[in-house]
Amino acid sequence: MDVRSEIVSRSERLFLHLGVRSVTMDDIARELGISKKTLYQHFDNKDSLVEEAIRRHIDREREVMNRICEIAENALDEIRNMGAFITSTIEDVSASTLYDLQKYYRKSWELLMTRQDEHVLSCIMKNIERGIGEGLYRSDLQAEIVAKIYAKATYMIVDEISNSASRFSRRQLIWELHNYHIHAIATERGLNIWKQYSGELKYYDIKK
Repeated sequence: MDVRSEIVSRSERLFLHLGVRSVTMDDIARELGISKKTLYQHFDNKDSLVEEAIRRHIDREREVMNRICEIAENALDEIRNMGAFITSTIEDVSASTLYDLQKYYRKSWELLMTRQDEHVLSCIMKNIERGIGEGLYRSDLQAEIVAKIYAKATYMIVDEISNSASRFSRRQLIWELHNYHIHAIATERGLNIWKQYSGELKYYDIKK
């Protein structure tokens, strides 16, 4: 890995775990064992580094999600594995990271929301079309409208996660989003399969 890539990779981890605002360029240079001069040779300022870290984060998540869709047994298997991945990812993100991006790094926040929105819409639309073809989802669904509803619901989840006073665990929020979504669109056959899958979802701690 070259120096620039290593800077972005380490910075991304620090931003996600500790919050964006609390991590300084001095912290990043110290973490990497390089001088601030070397750091600034690759990035003019912290804003540009944050943006690149977010861009890298988005691209990596998209690759994983696409892979999930490729290997899933069916549309419901896609949804449960998306949920597992989102759960494992979001649990490592500090609530202050989301707050900091919204309040102080609007360009990076808008990049994150725009890219995520585009990918979520595309992914869920394909999932709905697949599920209809497999007889797991109702045939009368308007895929684009349902995908937009799902995408908007994810914004609520993000807002709740960024609220440090939330009474709900992240696992609860993600579980309820997907459980609600499936119960709204699945056929009786699909619901029976989902019920079976739900009993296997050990990564959803719905007791919290």
